[in-house]
Amino acid sequence: MYKVVVSDLDGTLLNSQHQISPRTRHVLHRLTDSGVRFIVATGRHNVDVKSIRDALGLEIYLVTANGAVVHDKQDRVIYNQFIPPALATEILREPLPEDTTRNVFTNHQWFVDRDMPEYLEYHKDTGFSYQVADMATLDTDGINKIFFIGEHDPLLELEQRLLARHGDALSIAFSLPTCLEIMQKGVNKGAAVKAILEQNGFRPEDAIAFGDGMNDFEMLSTMGLGIVMSNAHNRLKEALPNNPQALTCDEDGVAEYLVKLFE
Repeated sequence: MYKVVVSDLDGTLLNSQHQISPRTRHVLHRLTDSGVRFIVATGRHNVDVKSIRDALGLEIYLVTANGAVVHDKQDRVIYNQFIPPALATEILREPLPEDTTRNVFTNHQWFVDRDMPEYLEYHKDTGFSYQVADMATLDTDGINKIFFIGEHDPLLELEQRLLARHGDALSIAFSLPTCLEIMQKGVNKGAAVKAILEQNGFRPEDAIAFGDGMNDFEMLSTMGLGIVMSNAHNRLKEALPNNPQALTCDEDGVAEYLVKLFE
């Protein structure tokens, strides 16, 4: 039986209202009370996720910024990867499709290139917010993640351009069809979770993981069992056609799968 459960947040553990349902909360508490370990692995910022963890009421490891940052159960930083400053500067100067926004995560802040209050809908329960900044003059020392939000097709073209130019130096993945994310080379959720497992005496085969985006691919393909959400993007389903699927996030897919698996 699996000893560790790993889950993405948006579109996976969180429902479409970006909340953890009472049903999911109950199942997770029952599992952890029985000795099963739980890890959150998300593209969100660590400040944002700490509020979700506190509301959940569990002492758990947090993998944030798609694996660039890891906090242990005592909230100590045990892993922190940055995009090289010169490369970050170049990425932030990249010409973008119309209506695409630049976003930056550092250890403590979220910067955007223009005011986008609709983004805050994802963070209404945590209070996490952005700061508008001039990306041309932003200090690029200490950037964990750069991401672009816009229409999917133009972002696909941007992805191909960035892969052709920087694919050997960066990790590039979609977390949502409308969000293209960039981290230091080798940074992904799978690598971060594997490091946590090894530090605690577990193997990847001991873990079951849940996700819905291409930024979950490495995690779902390297753990003992990788579960794709039914509401996942088709690109992930096509990349992992033989992986089992859970119900949608609005149907408590993670919780229902775990109940059937463990009981």
